[in-house]
Amino acid sequence: MTLVALPPFSMWWIGLLSPLPIAVAAWRTNRVLRTSLGAALGTLPLWIYHHAWIADVSLAGVGPLIAYLSAWMAILVFLIARMRRARLLPGAAIAIPTAWVGAEYVRGEIAFEGYAWFLAGHPMIESVTVSAAASIAGVYLVSWLVVSLSGIAIARRSGTSRDRRLGLAVSLVLVGLLGLSVITPGQPPAGERVRIAALQTNVPQSNKAFPTQEQLVADFRSLIALADEAVLADADLLVTPETVLPGGLLDPEARAVIDEPFGAAMLDEQARLGVPMLVGCTTIAGVRFEGDRAVWDDTFNSVFLLRNGQVDGPRYDKLQPTPFGETLPYIQAFPWLRDAVLTIGFGASGMDFGLAKGEAPRSFRIPMHNKLVSVTTPICFESSMAPTVRELVNAARESGSPTDLLCVMTNDGWFGGFDAGRAMHLLQARWRCVEHRLPMIRCANTGISAVIDREGRVIDSLQAQESGVLIGETELGGPETMYQLVGDRFGAACALLTGVGIVVSFLRGRRDRARLGDLQASTADSGESQ
Repeated sequence: MTLVALPPFSMWWIGLLSPLPIAVAAWRTNRVLRTSLGAALGTLPLWIYHHAWIADVSLAGVGPLIAYLSAWMAILVFLIARMRRARLLPGAAIAIPTAWVGAEYVRGEIAFEGYAWFLAGHPMIESVTVSAAASIAGVYLVSWLVVSLSGIAIARRSGTSRDRRLGLAVSLVLVGLLGLSVITPGQPPAGERVRIAALQTNVPQSNKAFPTQEQLVADFRSLIALADEAVLADADLLVTPETVLPGGLLDPEARAVIDEPFGAAMLDEQARLGVPMLVGCTTIAGVRFEGDRAVWDDTFNSVFLLRNGQVDGPRYDKLQPTPFGETLPYIQAFPWLRDAVLTIGFGASGMDFGLAKGEAPRSFRIPMHNKLVSVTTPICFESSMAPTVRELVNAARESGSPTDLLCVMTNDGWFGGFDAGRAMHLLQARWRCVEHRLPMIRCANTGISAVIDREGRVIDSLQAQESGVLIGETELGGPETMYQLVGDRFGAACALLTGVGIVVSFLRGRRDRARLGDLQASTADSGESQ
């Protein structure tokens, strides 16, 4: 059911029911281990379908990842069963969605630096009404609302009269939350529109990871041809995919040490085009020569603003490198263990696992139509990390230049021929628009480049695995949302309550076993007396 609710099928309404089978099994089971194992094995087809593409990137890593996600389904069953025993939260209508979202939060934000994909609320991005609740407390609130429907159904079917009354109360709360999220915050008045061009280069991942000089030259020429096309379409800003210049250097300090042709050529071409450009590029910091060999201290995944043939202002360095793609969680601090893991092949082939984290959030102020437009640029996997995008948006507001436009620059060549993976990555980015009520331009190397409005709807897009130019005409800015204030604290609260519930359930179990022992001892003494 979850598989059909998500891309490429996107039958989102089935997602309203997909938690029900596991919720029923977990709430009613007296054999938790067997039911947990059943949930883990039963969801294997979903995880295999959506992650088989990783075999081409890391054959040794795909199996552990699928096993890891299946294990979380077993943990989820265990948590729901324990929450029932704990009786900390009243009834299935509240206990089940709280445990479910608590597990989602730990998997999505904490474990191995987070993998917040395939949440119960994610299919709801196709419904403007349901997804709007994310502007209050993020996608974890939407997950809670979705799973609570299963909790309400269980309470009405097999709960006590008190549980049924509680289920009715939760239903009324759901209606109120949805109504509040639809009308709050209101949309800003219509403003001036700008034209942004996303240059979808469609460079194969083999060219990105292991390029030859001839391939680099050909790819650079293709990029400039797309830029020429965009200028002819009167674009106000040109946007490239992530690390579009893997062999080029744009950082002025690095270029002062190393004479590298592609960075200089990019600056010359931007001067000729006469339109500002946001360019994705790898940055090396602290570069120097030791003998005849160039060495450097750190490598960053960066975005540069180019204007008037030069780098305009500080760059943005990616704050959160991709786990197991650009960094190895927990392992990175131990070089010998990192080398062993890479030798086995758990990491993504062709990636730099020494990628450093950016030091601070950064947005760009770009002149367009006689005003400075504030553009915030999450890079690739960051668009699926809600706290990171919130940090970027809030930092821009605190600096006195609230974000007018989100601009995601990504390389989705890793998905190979699996377009459903590209659609899932796009789905993650759409939620950031809802949470912040901001429009977005998404520029993806192999697609799917898209124009997304403040409500998370895809207004226009380019097909995957094709090169082309997408011109997005969009209004700027949006209202401040409650999510910008509270972030994902709702999900954290669910995780905390679930943790307390687990402790309480074990204490209750110990107390009940002690009472049973006392009762048995008393019965035995009574029998002997008789």
